[in-house]
Amino acid sequence: MYHNNFISLARWDNVVPEKGYRRMRAGTPPKLNAAAQADVTAQRADFSVADAELTDLAEIIDLDARIAGYSRADFWDNLFRQKAANATLYVIVARRAGKIIGYTLGEIRSWPVRDPVCGWLYAVGVDKDHRLHKVATALMSELVTRFRRKGVEAVRTVIDVDDHLLMSFFRSCGMTAGPFVELEMAIGQS
Repeated sequence: MYHNNFISLARWDNVVPEKGYRRMRAGTPPKLNAAAQADVTAQRADFSVADAELTDLAEIIDLDARIAGYSRADFWDNLFRQKAANATLYVIVARRAGKIIGYTLGEIRSWPVRDPVCGWLYAVGVDKDHRLHKVATALMSELVTRFRRKGVEAVRTVIDVDDHLLMSFFRSCGMTAGPFVELEMAIGQS
């Protein structure tokens, strides 16, 4: 499981909604369904989820490099500097036997369009040897809990339109299409 908006701009899947496609009402917070929450609770007995500390930085950089296929040490260094001064930026890690096996990154921020402040899920990554054990679900659940504590009523993310596995994961957590469509324009050198 790997999701990271910082590698490249991605597309949301509601560009052309299918017939009968359910849209999330603005302000409706995504929630884990009861079955997913029960699974997370049962499986979290063998791993823990907590705030990342500065001492975790090297291990997070290593895990991210293994997942992404290249190192982004500067990105993570800058992020941890920002996190120290920003109470609305979250880096949460999952640990099993003292080793970091997953992380999520999110922030509470306003969207430059019409909606109020919301939670943004920027990244979730889980070590390949620890996938299919509800680690990403636990990380997502913890991030959503933190957003709720701050009064946030909606969580958003942007993913690649062709990433059906990731789309299935987010839908299993209760996310649906949002009210916005991401557009882009190539402006490379001619």
